[in-house]
Amino acid sequence: MLGISEIVASVLLLIISVAFAALIAAIFYNAYLQAQTSLAAEQAAKYCEARIVAVTNSSGEASIWVYNMGQTRCSFAGAYALDAQGDVVAASPTSASAEPGALVEINTTLPYGYPGYRIATPQGQTFDYWGG
Repeated sequence: MLGISEIVASVLLLIISVAFAALIAAIFYNAYLQAQTSLAAEQAAKYCEARIVAVTNSSGEASIWVYNMGQTRCSFAGAYALDAQGDVVAASPTSASAEPGALVEINTTLPYGYPGYRIATPQGQTFDYWGG
C-alpha cells in the first residue's frame, strides 16, 4: 500500500495546526500592541503640564498665576486654598484655560494668605503651590 502512515499524517497535521495558530496569535498580538501604543500616545498628547508660579493679593482675594509648559491647552475647573497639612479649607469654581506657553491669571474668591493653593482640571489633575 502506497501513501503515508497514519502517524506521519497526524504529526504533519499537528505541525501545520500549531504553525497556523502561531501565525494567527502573532497577527492579533501585533494589532493589540499597535492599538496600545497609539492609545498611550493619544493620552500623553492630551496631558496638561502646568505650574503655579505665583499667588498674588487682589483686594484680599487670591489671584493664581499659572504657566502652561506643555503642548496642549489646559483647562481649570476649580481652585482651592490649603492649610499647612495640605487639607482643602476653601474652594472656588473657575472656568479658566491656558494655551501652550501662556501665563494666565486665575481670579478666585479664595481668601489671600493661606500657606498653599491648588488648581484642578475637569479630569481631576491637580497642581499645588506652597508659598515662596
